Amino acid sequence: MKELLSCSHPFSKKAVEHVQSKLTKREVPTTLFELYIEEICNSLRGEIFNKFVQSEKFTRFCQWKNVELNINLTMNDFSVHRIIGRGGFGEVYGCRKADTGKMYAMKCLDKKRIKMKQGETLALNERIMLSLVSEVDSPFIVCMTYAFQTPEKLCFILDLMNGGDLHYHLSQHGVFSEKQVQFYAAEIILGLEHMHNRFVVYRDLKPANILLDEHGHVRISDLGLACDFSKKKPHASVGTHGYMAPEVLSKGTAYDSSADWFSFGCMLYKLLKGHSPFRQHKTKDKHEIDRMTLTMDVEFPDSMSQEMRGLLEGLLRRDVPERLGCRGRGASEVKEHPFFKGIDWQQVHLQKYPPPLIPPRGEVNAADAFDIGSFDEEDTKGIKLTEADQELYKNFPLVISERWQQEIAETVYEAINHATDTAEAKKKSKKNMQPDEGEYALGKDCIMHGQMLKLGGPFLTAWQKRYFYLFPNRLEWQGEGEKGNILTMEQVMSVDETTIKSFKCIQLKVKGGKQFVLRTESDPEFVQWFKEIKEAFLEAQRMLRRGPKMLATQGSSSDIMKNSMAIRNSNGN
Repeated sequence: MKELLSCSHPFSKKAVEHVQSKLTKREVPTTLFELYIEEICNSLRGEIFNKFVQSEKFTRFCQWKNVELNINLTMNDFSVHRIIGRGGFGEVYGCRKADTGKMYAMKCLDKKRIKMKQGETLALNERIMLSLVSEVDSPFIVCMTYAFQTPEKLCFILDLMNGGDLHYHLSQHGVFSEKQVQFYAAEIILGLEHMHNRFVVYRDLKPANILLDEHGHVRISDLGLACDFSKKKPHASVGTHGYMAPEVLSKGTAYDSSADWFSFGCMLYKLLKGHSPFRQHKTKDKHEIDRMTLTMDVEFPDSMSQEMRGLLEGLLRRDVPERLGCRGRGASEVKEHPFFKGIDWQQVHLQKYPPPLIPPRGEVNAADAFDIGSFDEEDTKGIKLTEADQELYKNFPLVISERWQQEIAETVYEAINHATDTAEAKKKSKKNMQPDEGEYALGKDCIMHGQMLKLGGPFLTAWQKRYFYLFPNRLEWQGEGEKGNILTMEQVMSVDETTIKSFKCIQLKVKGGKQFVLRTESDPEFVQWFKEIKEAFLEAQRMLRRGPKMLATQGSSSDIMKNSMAIRNSNGN
């Protein structure tokens, strides 16, 4: 493929002249190379793609895609470490995926606790919201790679953020400077923009939901309250008091992404001052906090810069059409505010700006496991999960294709490809040295031949791949370094279908109390092999019963069976 892709493409005269004319006039529109791109794509769709389909690279692609489509995760696929957080329905743990070694966060929701709190809709909604924002990866949102379930739990496998949250660091290090707040605000804006572009309103923006990675960059986490507003705007009063927008607090009022920009202003204020703008004197009275949100004008200290004050005033407008971020251009309005003057947003997206706080390496930047605590099992002791409860979650398992591919590429891709290439080259070399296994059947009365797996080994526990030949009066097989293995139909007492270790198998009971167990690698093969072996056995038994009467006139029992099978095959029965 390198040779194919490295070939220079002969662009049309029209495309070349279009680019040259724009560059001559010193014009660089976003559509400058559009004709080039169109011609390259058309070229790739033709001969180059056909060659790719016929290449070994396409075969390898199909092999990996087959692995992806057959992922069926369980708890056994992860090594679960310490608890790092707890929510309303369950806990969050650090974990390591067994096959790749990649570290993740595992969020486990208890199905009984969900049922007790009637939170089924919230749990399923979180999975939907995570899939919406994770299909195109954002470096500023805690995204999901997998979702799976057990009989008792719903599990989300998420990005691991081991740097703690902004609420934790605020309590440890005190308030942040305006320069530090500018860094966090810029990255959070890009996370919100990613959600809003997908018509997702977050609804729970606060320092506790902003997590740091090991380098100090931040991501928005916990989409439990997020909502899709593409078809219908939400009107529920949900969120955290002190961060909820006035339109969210006003019951029955529909809203969209506007709610997040108000919460964003509240959060920035807390990072600067240590408390929400509407939570004076650390009051915990939710009704008082809500009243102040709806009526109070925010006071700004004289020490605050004009740019910072202007940004907060714009974000904390109670009137939605006047609020920054809600005037028709979304996140662009916030990014263009003077507070962010000099910020290169492409550099922000690439995480090129140095974080103001780098979490200590080797430390768990979260509350102690003892302080996090655990749920009281007595709470859900009387809750029973029914079939109807489990039916709600039948479509819960999910794999985000692009993120799985990224995980494989970062970990085991090269090693597995190399091992597979080596094994295939060895197999191909051996095949070139040995005659074709099918040649043995040529010119003989072989009914059917091909590969099957035979249960063998010292304790009859290992599946051994062998090449089998079915004849009218016998079954022959050969493997590496072995030939001449024969089981005659005279030795077989019965041919039955059975199941061993969830595999459909052909069981041949042999005289002397022994058994011979075979299985195939596909259902169509199994059906064909079972049918032919069964028919060969029954015909052989029929001929053996007639044998004493016929031996004197028709020769050996082997000849008799061959003649009978020839008659059966010629009749198509």
